Amino acid sequence: MTISESSSLSRRTLLRGAAVAGAAAATATVVRPGAASAQPVAAPALDVQAAAERAATIPTPEKYFGFRIGSDGNLATWDKMVPYFKLIADSSNRVLFEEVGKTTEGNPYILLTISSPNNLAKLDQLIEINSRLADPRGLSPTEAEKLASTGKPFYMVYAGIHSTEVGNSQATIEWAYRLATEHSDYMDSILDDLIILMVPCQNPDGLVKVNDYFVKTAGTNYSRTYPDLYQKYCGHDDNRDWFMLTQVESHLAAQIQNKYHPQVLQDSHQAGSGAPRMFTPPYLSPYDPNIDPITVQQTDVLGLAMQRGMTAAGMKGAGWGMTYDYWTPSRQYCVYHNAVRILTEAASVTNLAYPFVSTRPIGNQESSISFIEPYDRTTWTLRQIVDYVGQCFYSGIEAVAYDKFNWLYNFYRVGVKGANRTGAYIIAAGQRDPQAVKDTLDILFRGAVEIHQAQAAFTAGGKQYPTGSYVIFLNQPYGGFAKTLLEKQNYPHLLQYPGGPPQRPYDVTAQTLPMMLGFTADLVTDSISVSTKLLTEIKPPQITMPTPPSPTGAYVIGPESYGVYRIISRLQKQGIATFRAGAQFTDGARTFPAGTFIVPPTDAARQILQDQARDTGIPVSALSAVPPVAGAQLKAGTKIGLLKPANNIQSGWLMFMFDQYEVDYKIVEANDYDNLSGRFDAIVMPHGVSRNSIVNGLNRNNYPQEWSWAFGVGEDGWNKLRNFVTSGGTLIAFGSGSNTAQQLFELPIESILPSEETVFYCPGSLLSQEIDANDPVGYGMNPKNPVWFDGDRAYRLIDPNKYPVKVVAKYPDSGEQLQSGWLIGGEHLNGAVNGLSWTVGSGYLVTFGSEIAFRTWNRGEGKMVFNAMYHGPSQKLTSEQFQRLGR
Repeated sequence: MTISESSSLSRRTLLRGAAVAGAAAATATVVRPGAASAQPVAAPALDVQAAAERAATIPTPEKYFGFRIGSDGNLATWDKMVPYFKLIADSSNRVLFEEVGKTTEGNPYILLTISSPNNLAKLDQLIEINSRLADPRGLSPTEAEKLASTGKPFYMVYAGIHSTEVGNSQATIEWAYRLATEHSDYMDSILDDLIILMVPCQNPDGLVKVNDYFVKTAGTNYSRTYPDLYQKYCGHDDNRDWFMLTQVESHLAAQIQNKYHPQVLQDSHQAGSGAPRMFTPPYLSPYDPNIDPITVQQTDVLGLAMQRGMTAAGMKGAGWGMTYDYWTPSRQYCVYHNAVRILTEAASVTNLAYPFVSTRPIGNQESSISFIEPYDRTTWTLRQIVDYVGQCFYSGIEAVAYDKFNWLYNFYRVGVKGANRTGAYIIAAGQRDPQAVKDTLDILFRGAVEIHQAQAAFTAGGKQYPTGSYVIFLNQPYGGFAKTLLEKQNYPHLLQYPGGPPQRPYDVTAQTLPMMLGFTADLVTDSISVSTKLLTEIKPPQITMPTPPSPTGAYVIGPESYGVYRIISRLQKQGIATFRAGAQFTDGARTFPAGTFIVPPTDAARQILQDQARDTGIPVSALSAVPPVAGAQLKAGTKIGLLKPANNIQSGWLMFMFDQYEVDYKIVEANDYDNLSGRFDAIVMPHGVSRNSIVNGLNRNNYPQEWSWAFGVGEDGWNKLRNFVTSGGTLIAFGSGSNTAQQLFELPIESILPSEETVFYCPGSLLSQEIDANDPVGYGMNPKNPVWFDGDRAYRLIDPNKYPVKVVAKYPDSGEQLQSGWLIGGEHLNGAVNGLSWTVGSGYLVTFGSEIAFRTWNRGEGKMVFNAMYHGPSQKLTSEQFQRLGR
């Protein structure tokens, strides 16, 4: 590609030429300490000659890595990238290097802070100015104008969150080198007026996996793309974690944003090879109304500046206003912290780093206002990805630096509007699931939301609240983050044309935490009179252990909290017998629901229960006598198998939950099928597990022997899985996994939902559900707990006599099915079946048409997976046996 010399933008970005224009910048060694809380080290003063000499020691990326970045078939690896970034920081007084923390698998997560030497020398002061503008309470417009005049905008950019989208992290190598070494009026001007926060890879674990595997398989006939999840737990969903904040990498990115308060976050991605060569905002409608309109419009302006830069540089095939919307917080933490999110999506190439070649010009060839110049070539390369995303980056930093006052002052304006919100959310103390409340408070606290706790009982909105209730006032800078997570979503009814199919949201449409986790949060619009304390840490409620029961009594734990399985895992690890009551019972004046956990009164049991109650806030009680009801004893050391085909994201999320809860589980590998019953008591078959993924699996001709665990097991293995259940094993299937179970056992169910999206459509919403809390699968459940539904299935039971079967969960026979999000044709769900428990031969099978364990979001209903996998292998006891606790 030839860049026109008539374009100043093109000359400035220098995408195809040497990365240095003019003499090297004055440099000095500045490396941040490794601790996440460490303050930047001020750059020592050096004379220009000494600085120039040090800059000259920085090798070009091509010299250091041995190939030109973006050249066909070449990828830099993390073990070489990190030392290179350190080397740049060692030799440039424009760059600070910091290892912010370690990733999930122990790799360094790094941040480069890049600006002029003068700015870095007063970085603490500039951070303080930004922090003051971010929280403008008590700051007058005149004072804000002064701060906006003296401060500098912060521009955060990260790449590589999706590890097979390799071009973006590769591009940051060139960006860091150029920003550190180029001494020109253009670059000096930008760095004088801007602080760049560069995270070269948001998912270093995945970069290690993907790029190292690519290098390792060079010269072989194997597939060059890493075949499994490139983030240990969530794979491609690692950018769907920006409101639940479950992963270490999400914590680190949020930590950076909370400290520096950037005005912009550029999120660099790649799309399919047939997509536009580059997408930037403006986005499609809708946008979440909790995102400030100023933020939305600044997003549009900056995205169009990038589009202008690409057009001026002769880069065709770029578009905006397509595919991606501005709705869900799962993909964008920053916008609820008053920063614009600039998504860039470059088209991908072949096998990560080889040209994509077509027989005709690539992509859409029809020009429009949002796609001005179609791409007119038949080849697309990794180098072009590096060039296009680089053009976007330089156009972005240029636009912000050249308009720094407005970016800072508008940032203040957004904060003022946030601080003037009205109302508050109250989360009452003493709810049925303290784990759900604590998890929510942890999310809000990590998201820099101020949480107050009532120091006395009070009345608000006509309702009484006890001491210890939590109050989240919305008149605070990040009240919008709390509001969007706690309120019901009303997604707009958007059609492609009147009477036509729905305009698909890019992801899901609901994120109401009270519904997903299982607690209540009340919006109060009246003024509230209550004495509160601002929390500086989140702790579970204090629990007082009961007096040790008599030898004929027992300890009891209610089944209501999904956090109870943390306690069960500890009891299992210590070999302490655990029982569940099969029916409601009373003890004195207290009533306990079906599914209550009962533990014999030993000293070892008391110690574990005491420790776990303290950590979870889940109360422990004592019985004077064990009730004479039928029940079950959990199998000691219950062994759980997880069906995880290569690259199955839902399995990864379950791994995360199982690890959090210390479940004794193992991935079911191909060689396990010879002895499934000997290795597992229960097996979980999540969404995405198909007959093909079991029978055929990974093609053994395309992958080395180390991937044999994911090779297909053939018809013989398929039959062995069936035999595992019919011989007494337990299988839990959900989402599309329930279809696989249906094939495996010829279950007498049929899907009743229309296939036409104009008739029925539900893209990630919360719907009404009726749960049998007296069934072992539904123990402890709120009978009205909503169901998460994302294009899933609902069934009709067509032959209830083929297998003994019980309905665990169904949709109401009539009424409003939608609780939060978007639903078309909800009447088609009326009376449909969702959850079923089956007796198949001697075994136990549980199926759910919905995804009851979706990304760890819907933890309230996800508890039913735990209920089922421990109940199936348990020993069923008569009332007499139960009363003796198996003795």
